[in-house]
Amino acid sequence: MIMNNLAILGLIDFENWNNKNGSIIGGSTGVIKSILPYLKADNIYLMGITSERKKLFKEVKFINNIKIFPVVYIPSSTKMPIRMHAFWYSRKINRILNKKIICSVYSHSEEMSYWIRSGIKVLYHMHGSTNALKKAKVRLFRNWLLQLLWENVRKKNILNATNIIAIDQLCFDLVKRHHRSDNVLLIPNFVDSSVYYRSNEVSELIGTIKEKILLFVGRIEEVKGLELFVDTLSELNNREPGKWKGVIVGKGSNEEVIRNYISIHSETSLFYFTGSVFDENEMRKIYNHASVLMISSHFEGIPMVVLESLACGTPVVSTDVGGINTFISDGKTCFVNKKRDPIEFSDLIENVLSIIKLNSNEFRFSSSYASVLINNLLRNE
Repeated sequence: MIMNNLAILGLIDFENWNNKNGSIIGGSTGVIKSILPYLKADNIYLMGITSERKKLFKEVKFINNIKIFPVVYIPSSTKMPIRMHAFWYSRKINRILNKKIICSVYSHSEEMSYWIRSGIKVLYHMHGSTNALKKAKVRLFRNWLLQLLWENVRKKNILNATNIIAIDQLCFDLVKRHHRSDNVLLIPNFVDSSVYYRSNEVSELIGTIKEKILLFVGRIEEVKGLELFVDTLSELNNREPGKWKGVIVGKGSNEEVIRNYISIHSETSLFYFTGSVFDENEMRKIYNHASVLMISSHFEGIPMVVLESLACGTPVVSTDVGGINTFISDGKTCFVNKKRDPIEFSDLIENVLSIIKLNSNEFRFSSSYASVLINNLLRNE
């Protein structure tokens, strides 16, 4: 059975999600990219954001039966969180869903689906239990009143959704507290294993690096705790001088802070910043060339980069955040350290290097498997 029309809501500039001009928030981009080829519908509308007002509410053909239809305008110079713009513009969402004859909505944005009227099937994909405004770039927007507002937005999504995907136990428990446990399914995040897999391809960006690579991939923001990454790489270099390189893939508002931290507490020559990398094939090569991926965050759900790295057979070490310890850490390929201690992380990384990389067929978090469940949820079966 195939659905009719499906809308996917996300705080993503879908038209530019493969290049540096796009605005992206959170890990929902990777989830949507991974599941999109496997979703079954007559037409799929990617309803996200745009920084060009003239493109607002203008339909753009993407591929096959998939179309892009921006519904939220984000001025490029705005200081206000993207979530707040999304909340305001999405007041018109019901009119849009009616116009496009949408039967089901797959929501990755609480702010956008908050306004959806009853009668439309909504699959609400929770990407973490932490209040999103705790991680706002501007401290002003982390105040308790705005956090309370956001909690109410999330609560309405939980209460109104037809079905809910919780990516970890914390999300699942939150749904249970709102008495919706019969409508929630625990599905850790997933990646497309036809894109991320073990290979010997050479990366154009880091292929010339001969040292062992400690890799970070993500937004360079305060919440990512990159000072721990820097300190850990410095400790590894102290133990094996000239044998390590720290590679940081991504951009963000905290980049200058981290560069200054490196210049004061370490050596700039030990680190290489690639900038943002949107090409999935290039990212696959980077993961395969790295020795270890490190997650140094203060808050996470289930980071897509962890799953992408594991799909490529590259081990992961992480702080104890989100659902990593509960659902992914296995003591073989993915390890969690409870203390933010660079010495302990260095000890762990040295032990990790003795691990033989996994074969692709051993990877447990493939979108092709998850899509069976998700298509059923979207049909409310």
